[in-house]
Amino acid sequence: MSGDRRTVEVDRVEYDFLVLDAAAWRLLNTSPHVAELLAEWVEWAYRAGQRDISAAFSAGADWRQVASVPTYAELRRRRAEATRPELTPREIRARTAASWAHFEQHHQERSA
Repeated sequence: MSGDRRTVEVDRVEYDFLVLDAAAWRLLNTSPHVAELLAEWVEWAYRAGQRDISAAFSAGADWRQVASVPTYAELRRRRAEATRPELTPREIRARTAASWAHFEQHHQERSA
């Protein structure tokens, strides 16, 4: 090696291999197939970066709180609560009879 640290000495065989390697890379870069693959890789890398950024933002927020979406535990609690007063069997039969009477009256009016 010479005294200048920016200069590297190589023997002729290694130089020839470097020239062949550079020529192969130039030939590879002129291939339309490789250009298409590189474009797809660039798009994939961009989307992967955007996905990671989106995941980082999403991890930083409690989206259930933001969107006011109840948790499964909250839904289970709501289902367990009675929303109507409990009825006796007699009251249930009376409501059912009234509902059927209303339906039959409505049905007779429509078919008349």
